[in-house]
Amino acid sequence: MSPFPTEVPVVIVGAGPTGLTTANLLARYGVDCLLLERDGGPMNLPRAIVIDDEGARVLQVFGLDRTYLKGTMEGIGSRYYDDAGNCFAETGRGPRNFGFAKRQFIFQPELEAALRDRLEEQAPGTLRFGAEVTEIRQEGDTALVTVTDPDGRRHQIRTGWVLACDGGRSPIRESLGIPMSGNTYEEDWIVVDTRNDPDDSLFSKFFCSDVRPTVSVPAPNGGRRYEFMLLPGETREQAMSDEMLSGLMAPLRPWRPEDIIRRTVYTFHARMAEQFRAGRILLMGDAAHLTPPFAGQGMNAGLRDAHNVAWKVAVHVLGGAADRLDSYEAERRAPAWDMIQLAVAMGSIVMPAGRDQIVFRDLLLKALQPFPNVRDYLIQMRFKPKPRYRAGLFLGLDAPELDASLVGEMIPQPELAGAAPGLLDEALGPGFALIAQDGGGAAALEALEQTSLMGLPLAKVVLDTTGCGAGLVPADATVARPFRTHRDQIMLIRPDRYCAAAVAPGALGQMLKDYAAALGGATTGRQVERLTA
Repeated sequence: MSPFPTEVPVVIVGAGPTGLTTANLLARYGVDCLLLERDGGPMNLPRAIVIDDEGARVLQVFGLDRTYLKGTMEGIGSRYYDDAGNCFAETGRGPRNFGFAKRQFIFQPELEAALRDRLEEQAPGTLRFGAEVTEIRQEGDTALVTVTDPDGRRHQIRTGWVLACDGGRSPIRESLGIPMSGNTYEEDWIVVDTRNDPDDSLFSKFFCSDVRPTVSVPAPNGGRRYEFMLLPGETREQAMSDEMLSGLMAPLRPWRPEDIIRRTVYTFHARMAEQFRAGRILLMGDAAHLTPPFAGQGMNAGLRDAHNVAWKVAVHVLGGAADRLDSYEAERRAPAWDMIQLAVAMGSIVMPAGRDQIVFRDLLLKALQPFPNVRDYLIQMRFKPKPRYRAGLFLGLDAPELDASLVGEMIPQPELAGAAPGLLDEALGPGFALIAQDGGGAAALEALEQTSLMGLPLAKVVLDTTGCGAGLVPADATVARPFRTHRDQIMLIRPDRYCAAAVAPGALGQMLKDYAAALGGATTGRQVERLTA
């Protein structure tokens, strides 16, 4: 192992999916970092089991869509069953608005291995196992991180940013004295991961019983995950026994201990740190928020945090931007809480609190049968919040010129047709991008000489959603339709694929200056060549 550096722009603590993804993003942007993991090696246990379309889009930035994601299992929806075994609700695949399936089932050790391999390709030696952070001392605009290596030697590393991706029991959050607010479920849940499972359906199955709610979720490699609510009076010790588990599994599959990958008991939380930032330290992933599993958003929320933070750190390090990392909490707090509430709402369907709630649910669904759109809105969870920020690093967010403005919202990612097949983000590149959709916008982009913004590349893309006859053509006009709101404007797209601004072609130059000013710096091309490798 090479010696620990004495100074590095960013230190990431915790090599789970959030930490590994953040390190890969920073490497893609050309920012040096050090990723420290307390454990001596990979955990190799399946925990997260679903990556959603937004999470997959994050991995696309550094190429895992062309490798790892091709081997995942695309979910085809969910089914909800009552105590009599009747399927009272069903959801489908949903549209591919962001370029990927709504749900792809994963085996977390394989995902983490793919993330580690990609990081080693991009930035060899970034990840250090057996490196325990024992102290973080903040000094002005830097932090001094003390690390103990596997041999017990102490090292001190000076850094500009510490990204705490160290899990739900985050030692860093605890050392900062930042409390978590919210609720903890009274009921524990038994979680069993299997291999060689006879149920090869790609549906998630929710058995919504007032006796013992149960969940069955597809898993890669011929496996499946089963979750059972632990009832009052049952102990964790009982729950781990072959005797009890064989009884629980009997209606679902034959009991074969050799097919059990993992058995454990979880306590589900709906909690959030009261602040995401303390000086030069940012809490990310489970260190910042904990969600029940019913919406499959735990790991995915961490991937969103990574995408939000990494580019902002990059423009601070590479582009000389001012400290704008307070925008991380301003942007991510409300959406993270909304997703927690979505999971809580789904939990009320999965584990109804008694016969009265079941009767109410059944009567509601029956009453809504003459109103299929409303019924589908509830059953298919279409109240899931859009990926949209209510505050943060945007221009014109508070007073949009158009009613259906995409400013503040994640843009769609259509497949491209014609001579340039592929997904839109491949044309946008890893940094900032400008999108025009008509002749005037295309001419303005052609006349613009600027090729970078705050240290990151600035791509110029003409997207033909209006039939102008020039530019990239979306293969699916329905997915691309939201762009048409800005068909006579130029959109500035942030590296995390959110629309930062939209202006008339004549205002393009001023908009770029205004956005650079919002980031607290001037445009620069420093280190852009590192992103083209």
